[in-house]
Amino acid sequence: MNSAETHRINYRLRSTFFYRKLKEYQTLSFPIKLTELASVACLYNWEERQNWGIVEDAFAYINTQDNLQLIEVFCHPRLIREHPPLIAYYRNISALSQKAVKYLVKVDVKPIENDQENRYPLTDSQAHQLSLLFNEHISLIIASSIESFSKEELYGLLLASTGAQIDGSWRNAIGEEAEKVIQRLLIKEAKERNLLAAFIPRTGTAIEVFNPVHLEEQLGNIQRYRGFILNNQTSILFSSEPDVSLLSPPGATVGVIEVKGGADPAGALERYGAAKKSFEKSLQENPSLITILVASCITSEVRSSGK
Repeated sequence: MNSAETHRINYRLRSTFFYRKLKEYQTLSFPIKLTELASVACLYNWEERQNWGIVEDAFAYINTQDNLQLIEVFCHPRLIREHPPLIAYYRNISALSQKAVKYLVKVDVKPIENDQENRYPLTDSQAHQLSLLFNEHISLIIASSIESFSKEELYGLLLASTGAQIDGSWRNAIGEEAEKVIQRLLIKEAKERNLLAAFIPRTGTAIEVFNPVHLEEQLGNIQRYRGFILNNQTSILFSSEPDVSLLSPPGATVGVIEVKGGADPAGALERYGAAKKSFEKSLQENPSLITILVASCITSEVRSSGK
């Protein structure tokens, strides 16, 4: 594999990774959530705004903008206690990373932002610290705009900050993305062959029966699934070592797939060795099972080792 081909594969995986992460972070849902709260925006009092880091000139400017609600721009401590996942929204429009927030105010917001069921309550102190930090930064941004800050720029900040977060994640996620691409291809192939019966969620036992109307949404949130069931009574499970297992109707493993998305030629032999080790473990349980290696980069050295 030459250098151009390696880069081509890398950038293809990066494109699908960005799209999948944008859905996973639910960035595009934040404007909708803020709109849903518009009817109760008047129930949030801002008299203590100076204690929450809001600069008076920035507050006065936003308060005169007909198309911007105060809660769209400034973080109210009661609001993020009521809706903790909105921390991700205020953090992003403040152009702060999760790592920066943890460093500056000693609050790890990652599990809170990812918890859509609101199981992680914020304390008074945490809500105040986060509001203070976010409002200081967004006030600074508004001040730098010289009274030209707009709704479009607000959502531009949201997307730009999310993009920076996704780019940071990408550096360690090329292997994971390759696995997700293969999982989606397997599901699409099963659907094309009229074999797809149901999805198996990672949590709980409630099977999701295949419905073509929801397929694109399910493919976009593929991390929610442990695998899927075919209507010929076989199952395909996603895991690690092996990355994919094919189960027969009685439940025996009849095939395994290892996915190695790394495109660095220097690490190709090491990745092949890891896949081979996984195959050997599976073959000990069933010597007749089929092993499949899907790799982004197979060098001549790997080909020689595989003979």
